[in-house]
Amino acid sequence: MAERDDIFDEIIDRANSPSIKWGRYQKEKVISLGTADMDFHSPSCVRNALIKKAESGIYAYEYKTDDYYQSVINWFSEHHQWKIKADWLTNCPGMWAMLSLCLRAYTRPGDGVLIHAPHFHPVISVIEGAERKVVTQALSFDGVRYSFDLAAFEEKIVSEDVKLFFLVNPHNPTGLLFSRAELSGIAEVCGRHGVLVVSDEINSYLTYGHAVFVPYGSVSSESSLNSVTLTSPSKAFNLQGLTYAIGIIPDRAKWDKLEKIRSGLDFDFATNIFSVAATTAAYRDGAEWLTRLNGYLQANLDFMDNYFRTNLPQVKLIRPGGGYIAWLDFRAFQLTPDALRHTILDKAQVGLTWGETFGKEGDGFERINFACPRETLHEGLERLKSAFS
Repeated sequence: MAERDDIFDEIIDRANSPSIKWGRYQKEKVISLGTADMDFHSPSCVRNALIKKAESGIYAYEYKTDDYYQSVINWFSEHHQWKIKADWLTNCPGMWAMLSLCLRAYTRPGDGVLIHAPHFHPVISVIEGAERKVVTQALSFDGVRYSFDLAAFEEKIVSEDVKLFFLVNPHNPTGLLFSRAELSGIAEVCGRHGVLVVSDEINSYLTYGHAVFVPYGSVSSESSLNSVTLTSPSKAFNLQGLTYAIGIIPDRAKWDKLEKIRSGLDFDFATNIFSVAATTAAYRDGAEWLTRLNGYLQANLDFMDNYFRTNLPQVKLIRPGGGYIAWLDFRAFQLTPDALRHTILDKAQVGLTWGETFGKEGDGFERINFACPRETLHEGLERLKSAFS
């Protein structure tokens, strides 16, 4: 199954499918640029692996092979210069499930869990569902870009007696990519105050311009031993429906502690064999396809940035360092969240991810997903221009 040259320009009609991104608009002519999955086929290496697994006709229990472990190890070595080991790895069905495991393994009911704001809304449910206390620190915003204030971060840790920091890098929804120096500062502060760092790095596979992603666990021995890294190829290779997440835990005592809870949930026997096959294929054979995707998304981002500057300058695009979601500032229109949503969804007939769902810091903002054919993106932007003109 060879890849065509125009693979990312192909329009794939998902409107009448059970797609969460598109299916909610089945009876409307809405262009969905919201939910963070891609309107592209997964690479042929992944599809071939899934077809091969399906054609075997036996879908019984399987253990993870050396090929699986080596594909993960090689990916992080080749793409991030991070030398990880097979016995650091664990897995479970999805990133939120992995975070929930971490909360139960490393904190107690009532403990403070720090997150940055604006924040992706499901994280609140996960933390509160584990009976932990949500503590937020707002990222700094100067009207152009977001930044991280280390002194305010430490002050919040001390004042709220934080036990675990949930780092999202690149950040969702702002796209902030943390530098090595910032990560080193986080490691030093968290080490000094006994705060465990759980780093969600699912959006790290795609970066733009001269941006460089640095895995938190690779920064120092301190960051490595005092962290759990959560990752998955699902966002980058469009595998979200296979619900698979990987945990990287270099410290053996921490690995054992999480495994004690994980094993009680039967996650080894319950591991989806199709998820493992797709993950292995993506890490082993998907790099060339991902490079092409990255180039296409970079062009989409540049196109969108130029479009807003030229046609709708009241909307400010905060350029992300990584991922394929961007944060849009609509505050110049001085609309309430309901009025803004009405203009975008009902008038423009464009579906975005609504800013108010990211906490009070999201009021006046919306999140847009630009992982779609440029024709689709252009039509969505044209509709926004017409609605706001």
